[in-house]
Amino acid sequence: MMTSKTIETTLGLNTQPSSKRWKKIAGVSLALVMIAAASFYTMKYTAKKKPIYATVPLNIQDLTTSVSATGNLEPTNTIDVGIEVSGTIDKVFVDYNDPVRSGQILARLDTTRLTAAATSSQALLMKSRANEQSAKAAVDNAVIEEERARTMYASTDGNYPSRKEMQTLSTTLIQAKASLAAAKAQVAQSYAQLKSDEDNLRKAVVVSPINGVVLNRKVEPGQTVVASMQTPILFTLAEDLTQMRAIVSVDEADIGGVKENQKVTFTVDSYANKQFEGKITQLRLNSAIVNGVVTYEAVVQVDNTDLLLRPGMTANASIITDTLRKVLVIPNAALRFTPPLDENQKKKKRAMEESDKGAHVWILKNETPTRVKVQIGKTDGVLSIVSPSSLKVGDLIITGIDEQP
Repeated sequence: MMTSKTIETTLGLNTQPSSKRWKKIAGVSLALVMIAAASFYTMKYTAKKKPIYATVPLNIQDLTTSVSATGNLEPTNTIDVGIEVSGTIDKVFVDYNDPVRSGQILARLDTTRLTAAATSSQALLMKSRANEQSAKAAVDNAVIEEERARTMYASTDGNYPSRKEMQTLSTTLIQAKASLAAAKAQVAQSYAQLKSDEDNLRKAVVVSPINGVVLNRKVEPGQTVVASMQTPILFTLAEDLTQMRAIVSVDEADIGGVKENQKVTFTVDSYANKQFEGKITQLRLNSAIVNGVVTYEAVVQVDNTDLLLRPGMTANASIITDTLRKVLVIPNAALRFTPPLDENQKKKKRAMEESDKGAHVWILKNETPTRVKVQIGKTDGVLSIVSPSSLKVGDLIITGIDEQP
């Protein structure tokens, strides 16, 4: 009689696999898992992933075009104050940055020598005038003597005085008149010398010709100045620092778009985050060549009421050449963009470029880049005007790729 255990044994239901069989099953299972994992990762990383494009919607806005230029700030009116006489500086009354008034004394020479010269000239003039009076008296006396002799000569019918005596009296009168003329010339010369010495004495005091401020001082007490061939410069004065100008250099390639009265914005290194404004008041015709580049100078009038700007500062200027209202604009980056292409697409692109070599951009249509020919106008360096030919407001202009597969 068969029991339940016998039946299970007969059917093989209670048969236990051996250790070798278990190892075989485990190995097969591990191999299947590894194959499945490899297939998964292969499918994941070999599947073509579309790039994510960076786009900008085409829109209408104002565009301002400008020209870059650099230069330096300077006062609108700078005056060098010199001295016309030689000598030793006795005193200096002003220093750097001091405000000055017209007629204010800035410095003074030691006037000992100049005063002595003026005194000597005064004495010489007095002597010359005395000589003039003496010569005049001699003339008067000679005239009287000659007239008396003529009267006597006429009354004696030419017998007295003799003809020789008459000639002597005439000669004496002529000589007296010549001496008087020489004395008068000496007076004039002495007077001129006195005026020159007095003028030198006056010039020994250096005064300000304007209301302004001292920019530079080049003299110290005790210093000897020699005014012979060239006038020594003692001070540099600025008339008004609340109004300044920037002399900027404009490249010859840009000068055609620059006009007088155009607005200018600029920055200086001292106030990098502050923008200053000005206006072009003059375009100079004379050119300069710097490192082989031809440039022209533009004069920019600048308001400096707050006195932040100083002479000599470097101005990094932007000259506003035009402002265009409500125009279609695209980023310049879009003009340089080309999407990743396969070989067939590259061939098509080359064929299109050979047949049409104009500017173009790529727009995103149905998640696919589409090449569109465009006509480009003015640019501000970041945006460019585009003619509304094949584009319309709202088109997604591709400027780059945010994520690459």
